[in-house]
Amino acid sequence: MAKKFFLLLFTLSHLLYPANNVFRIIASANINNEIDPCGWKKKPTGGLARRATVIDDFKNDVKNHYIVDAGNLLFKKQVLEPGISREVALINADVILKTFDKMGCHAFSPGEKDFSAGKDFILEAYKNTNFPFVSCNIYDLNGNLLFDPYVIYESKGVKIGFIGLSSVFISEDIDIKNPMEALQSILDEITLKTDIRVLLFSSNNEDMKKLQAENLDLSMVIRSKNKQKSLDGGKGIPTYSLGDRGRTLYALDLEINDSSLEFIDIPSCERAISESNINLNKMKKGDMLVDLKTLFRDNPDALGRVFEYEHNIEEANQQLENAVNKITMSKVDLGKKIDSRVDILKIVDEGKIKIKGMSSPQMNLDQNYNHDHDHDGDGYPDH
Repeated sequence: MAKKFFLLLFTLSHLLYPANNVFRIIASANINNEIDPCGWKKKPTGGLARRATVIDDFKNDVKNHYIVDAGNLLFKKQVLEPGISREVALINADVILKTFDKMGCHAFSPGEKDFSAGKDFILEAYKNTNFPFVSCNIYDLNGNLLFDPYVIYESKGVKIGFIGLSSVFISEDIDIKNPMEALQSILDEITLKTDIRVLLFSSNNEDMKKLQAENLDLSMVIRSKNKQKSLDGGKGIPTYSLGDRGRTLYALDLEINDSSLEFIDIPSCERAISESNINLNKMKKGDMLVDLKTLFRDNPDALGRVFEYEHNIEEANQQLENAVNKITMSKVDLGKKIDSRVDILKIVDEGKIKIKGMSSPQMNLDQNYNHDHDHDGDGYPDH
């Protein structure tokens, strides 16, 4: 069933635009140390092995694809206290790194929680994996960047760059510079080198507001730290928040025909049209033939809303009609109908065997600890 669904989805998307100028970003964020399907027992969602299956389906339809993560991948807590929970978290983090290597990650931008085990742990992880860690504002205490600020790939003559960035957080062994200043210091450089620029940003709300106010030359922002799931890219620079715990996988397709022009977020335009039409129809109060301008000619507030909704529809239609470079979006919830990829499931199971082999009175009290998820990091299972 799942295979047929994906085949239909990607066949339809292939008919909408030619695949050779479409670049698919397969994105995740806020996985937070989760390796198994997560949720209530009746509806577990997510898991690395299911993720791998969907990634394979996403990759099959578009040759130019990139797998990225925007941060808060490795841990769920900001600080790992000594004890059995730390050891379990470290094993899970190792499982995640191995599976992301196996799935072929193209860029990972560490966020605050990824440093929970300390600088040495993440530097060792970086050394032992085959995919790039990127950040343009995370430094060691000697003033050296921990990772490259960005990574660039080229396909079909189009160059795409992934930039890593994080909001400031407190850490004893690293120095996080002002994110806006760090980004602006390298943006001219990467703009000269690339046609598409994707920012992987572990961002608080204040920094997102600052970013949008700057109107920087970015094609897209993929955001961690925020747990919401985006319906579209919104106003300004198209920005996507992807939820948490790895329960949903996003495919963001960038169709590029002229690198000098901005990208138009198609889902945002379509939602603006849909919501404005819904509001106009509500104002008609069941009489679909009524002329709203006549109906509300003596009500300035209501008449103003009519003009606003009609303007939104006209503006969105113009954007759709004139769009040269486009962003479209697909997302899949990793429910129980999704098969688990066998080789990834094997890595996950090997990690779980290590955990079961650890001797601890705390773990002996609960033989089902693998199913009791502590999502908020308070040390107590949430379900």
